[in-house]
Amino acid sequence: MAEVKDKDSNNTFKYIIIFVLFLAVGAVIGFYWATKYLEEKEEEDNTPAPIEAREITSDSMYQDKIKNLYNIVNTNTSFYSSKGVNYAELTPNDRLAIIYNYMTLKNNNTKETLNRNEFGSCDNGFILDEAGSANIPSLVCTVYKYNNDDITTLSKTLFNDDNLSLVSEFTPVVGKKCVLGEDSYVCGNTATPQSGALEIKFDIQKVMLNPDGTIEIYDKGYLTDRRAGVDNPNDQYDNYYLHTSDSTSYYYELKSADNVTFKHTFKTDDNENYYYVSTEIFNG
Repeated sequence: MAEVKDKDSNNTFKYIIIFVLFLAVGAVIGFYWATKYLEEKEEEDNTPAPIEAREITSDSMYQDKIKNLYNIVNTNTSFYSSKGVNYAELTPNDRLAIIYNYMTLKNNNTKETLNRNEFGSCDNGFILDEAGSANIPSLVCTVYKYNNDDITTLSKTLFNDDNLSLVSEFTPVVGKKCVLGEDSYVCGNTATPQSGALEIKFDIQKVMLNPDGTIEIYDKGYLTDRRAGVDNPNDQYDNYYLHTSDSTSYYYELKSADNVTFKHTFKTDDNENYYYVSTEIFNG
């Protein structure tokens, strides 16, 4: 009987050892997974919340920046085309025309006159100024010079473009031509200038700052066409409105719901110096 009791005692001891080992292994595994969970939880808690786009339309910190960026587009009807604008896809003529328009509005040019040549015009094919009040034929051509260094500086500032091609000549608008000189473009008329203009009547709706640093300016409005030849005295309309600068379909009554919204996008490399990238019609 003593031998049986010894065997039972040995078996019981073995079971106790196995049970203790099982508890120990379980405790180690449990401690490992508990520690791992707590570490992962702590990492999740310390992970910064994703940055979302935020509206900065009225943010006082951005008012000057918004004004300067909007000034690039809301003074040039080229940016209000139904086809949109992507600066990277523009031709050298288009890029120079935009800069020409910007410099003209800023009066960043020099006025000069050229004398009439033996062919009855001026060098580079510029036409003579219109006759004065006494109907005396002009003997000069009025031209404007745009400094090449100013042009390349603006190309970098406005569009982050270091490689603007200064072509031999370009056409900023119909009836004008700019010819490359030693240090400036000389710009003058090649046809009688059209009177009147296509006026931009757009207002900012909102301005968004995105997580990637881009700024989007949304504006909504219309264009009023006051160019010569548009007004028809027999149609009883005083104003001629267009949705986009490339539209040929006029409407004569303003309806806010019908106005078009454009989105103008600007990027930055350092969150300080922003430059124009693209424009598109916004249908959201």
